[in-house]
Amino acid sequence: MSFIMEKLFNGYNQFILDHRDSRSADLPLMDANWQVPAIIAVYLLAVLKFGPRFMENRKPYDLKNFIRLYNLVQVAANSCFFLYELYLLWNRPNFSYVCQPVDLSRTTQGYEELYISYAYFLLKVMDLADTMFFILRKKQSHVSFLHVYHHAIMVGMTYYGVLFVPGGHIYLLGLWNTLVHAVMYMYYYFASYGSPLAARCKKYMTRMQLIQFIHLGIHFGRPALSRMDCGFPLLWHWIGFGQALLILGMFINFYIKSYVTKSKKH
Repeated sequence: MSFIMEKLFNGYNQFILDHRDSRSADLPLMDANWQVPAIIAVYLLAVLKFGPRFMENRKPYDLKNFIRLYNLVQVAANSCFFLYELYLLWNRPNFSYVCQPVDLSRTTQGYEELYISYAYFLLKVMDLADTMFFILRKKQSHVSFLHVYHHAIMVGMTYYGVLFVPGGHIYLLGLWNTLVHAVMYMYYYFASYGSPLAARCKKYMTRMQLIQFIHLGIHFGRPALSRMDCGFPLLWHWIGFGQALLILGMFINFYIKSYVTKSKKH
């Protein structure tokens, strides 16, 4: 068994070494192949097993002020990212919204796309803290399959995105997601003060997320289904398309249970 595991591990390392974008080889968390899979594994163990067990006989931690600060940091980080992406798009009139190739060159534009992809990956790593806050505050009901899956898969996808396709057609994923997260964390901030406006906006936050995944499904699905060859790997079109449809389905289910079914009961 150990021999098989060793062969799989060596094969995995060799595949990444042979196919990765070498420009990111010295970036933190990109310089070794085990670090990010380990972060995801520790996250899953912490939020699904060890965290709930640790909190079982403890009182919830009061993290209100710390979480408010965290929300403001998220608003600032996601807003800056979103505005910078808009700036880059403004300066690239030839950017294709139908099928944009990956720029793996060692030019200014190539490095811009690499570094913004890497920054987006770091944002997704930071997002993992959301679940730990739920655990430490004993809000286990918030730790749904959708929540945990979405956070874990985004770290994995953005990590491999930086390794293999830093930019190109995947660019709009970051644009959409940082806009939604900037609004979402602003909502969380005001909701922590019991704002009635925030309570009324909750439904519209979910609708915004639904629109995001509908558009991303179209964005990745059109070139995937038409097998478009524009310098962006077809496999990644299918990965983006599949994930958009899967998460869209889970959000539709959440929306129906949270708003449609409840409104009928009232």
